Amino acid sequence: MDWKAFFKKTIVLVFLFSLAVHALLLIGLGGVTLFKGRTVTLPFVTESVPADTAVPPPPPPDEEMVQEEKTADPNMPDETPAGEDSAPPLQMVSVPSGASWAPAVPKDIKMSATGSLGGSSAGTGSATGTGKGMGRTAGLKLFGVEVKAKKLGVIMDISKSMQKYLPQLTTEIFEKFPDADVILTNGGGMVDWSEALKRFNDDVEEKKKKAKESNKDFIGPTKLEKPALVRFTGSGASDWVPVRGSKINHESYRGIKEEYPELYEKLKNRGNTWFISSYQDANGVYLAFQELIHRKVEAIYWFTDFQCPVEGQEADKVAEAIAENQIEVILHSPIGLSKPSSLKQAEPWGMRIQAKLVPDKF
Repeated sequence: MDWKAFFKKTIVLVFLFSLAVHALLLIGLGGVTLFKGRTVTLPFVTESVPADTAVPPPPPPDEEMVQEEKTADPNMPDETPAGEDSAPPLQMVSVPSGASWAPAVPKDIKMSATGSLGGSSAGTGSATGTGKGMGRTAGLKLFGVEVKAKKLGVIMDISKSMQKYLPQLTTEIFEKFPDADVILTNGGGMVDWSEALKRFNDDVEEKKKKAKESNKDFIGPTKLEKPALVRFTGSGASDWVPVRGSKINHESYRGIKEEYPELYEKLKNRGNTWFISSYQDANGVYLAFQELIHRKVEAIYWFTDFQCPVEGQEADKVAEAIAENQIEVILHSPIGLSKPSSLKQAEPWGMRIQAKLVPDKF
């Protein structure tokens, strides 16, 4: 057969052309179908959530809810279940001792008038803290006087005339402030050391002169020891005059070690009891105030009969430190302090620090 002549026939050419066109169409349509079938199964094509959907702003906080800083709790899981998202807020509770997550002091706490010397004031105050406590709170009374403090310092005159009041004093103080810092004194005066020493020496010379004139021997101390703060333990305390007592003429008395042995042991065994050494004429009570202020007490209770002078630079320094540290001072005398003049020589000093007075007698 003549193949060249066969392929030159018209019908053969038309058939070949048609076959080529169909083959090209088949290849093209098959590829489109193949590609389209794959895209239908892709996840982002079937997803109906737009990728850039705007997130609506959170609703405003409820005004009645208390905003509280959240603290991670090691006992709780890191994630909160979805079902708890709509749970009601927990009710806040009052926590004693001022935990760092405790609520603030309520605004409706009532503050009473201070009854202080030099004027009184009433109003509201805010408590400040560093995570260690709730600050000062009102409500506790000591011998009928309100004390807005948690840390109390006590200065007690335990000289001869004051010792009979010690059992009642210490019972109430330790019942309400068992951890109070206590400093015992012989007398209740504050006079600069140089002036106190001069007055003592002058008094000794005068007494010696009178004894000589009356042909009598002078009996009494001739040397005044400079006062110092000493811990109320060991031989130092047992040899102190108010503790061991005195046997000099009309001033003889037994002392608290013999008169009140149980109280003496209790004071001696406390870790925060001190005394101011030397005789009453040293008038070194300012050392007690200085120590208590240094120990960051919030209030100071001072018991004495206020028969001794309170004057000089040391007394002024104490008053300035009390005002600077905003320390409450409660003054108490066994005869009662119904008015400022009851303080006698200490009245100007008491007015200056706006001290509170215990009016009732023992």
